[in-house]
Amino acid sequence: MTTTAPKTAVLLVEDDHAVRTSLAKYLERTGFEVEQAPDGQAALGQLTPGRFAAMLCDIRMPVMTGIQLLPKALAADPDLAVIMLTGVGEPQSAIACLTAGAADYLIKPVDLEELRHSLNRALRRRQLEIERRELERWLAREVASRTAELEEQTRRLAQLSVNVLGALVDSLEAKDPVLLGHSQRVADLGARIAVHLGLHGDELEAVRTAGRLHQVGKLALREPGLAAAAPSSEEIGAAPGEADLAARLLEPLVLLKGVAEIVRYQDERYDGKGVPEGRRGEEIPVGARIVAAASLYDELAVGGAGGGALAPAAAIENLRGLVGLKLDPAVFAALEQEVLGAA
Repeated sequence: MTTTAPKTAVLLVEDDHAVRTSLAKYLERTGFEVEQAPDGQAALGQLTPGRFAAMLCDIRMPVMTGIQLLPKALAADPDLAVIMLTGVGEPQSAIACLTAGAADYLIKPVDLEELRHSLNRALRRRQLEIERRELERWLAREVASRTAELEEQTRRLAQLSVNVLGALVDSLEAKDPVLLGHSQRVADLGARIAVHLGLHGDELEAVRTAGRLHQVGKLALREPGLAAAAPSSEEIGAAPGEADLAARLLEPLVLLKGVAEIVRYQDERYDGKGVPEGRRGEEIPVGARIVAAASLYDELAVGGAGGGALAPAAAIENLRGLVGLKLDPAVFAALEQEVLGAA
């Protein structure tokens, strides 16, 4: 059993009853479904989005002219294909109609074949515009979906890289009782300091990850296989320091660019006398200032660098003399607050 395709609906707006009836009969004979309106106000009451594919509209009508109806009709249904009809050739009216969004402009008495061709052209353009818009929406959805998938894959790869490097740091720290757990503690304390200072989102995670990986340069120097993965001294002009080597090991991981920057500048000093570039104060990335303070505190608190472990309060007092020299005063204040609390 075959089904009949639905007829294309057309709204015919014409104040002259005889003309309106004649045009309606012709359009119905050519296969259109026609509804009639005697003026613009009545037409607006009939217009709803998607109800009509096209509208034939006289320009000179009482109550509301065709030129006044046109923008309101298109506002009610932006996909409506509108053909304007007038009894006189008025170039200014034609320009106004076409500028306002009409598909065509015909002069009465309308040649019926010309009307049919004009209407079919307008409907084809309407359909092509609808299909173009749908294609754009589909493409936008596809791009958004693919982009989200790619971002998720990239995020997972970055996390995998961090996990692998973290496991490597753990295995290398396990060879030295003094270093054991140092990087994880620096990551945790650094994140708490960052939160205290108002960092969040990607900045916070960069500090946490940098704390976890800040020792990879020192550890790499102890492992010939890792050190060989970094650029040679001939390639960079001088042997890299621990932090610089760590940053160079991290730089190929594009998503860890912010982490590599923190690690590279962790040995800078607040007074500008550090390495590798002698940056001063706010020129040093805040993440690097945080990791430096957290690392120094942890070394004192667990007895690194050959010294005995200090109590938290003693470690903080030991660092106080470095405030404004090696340590950022604001970072130190946050460190002290996190370690000792409000008391």
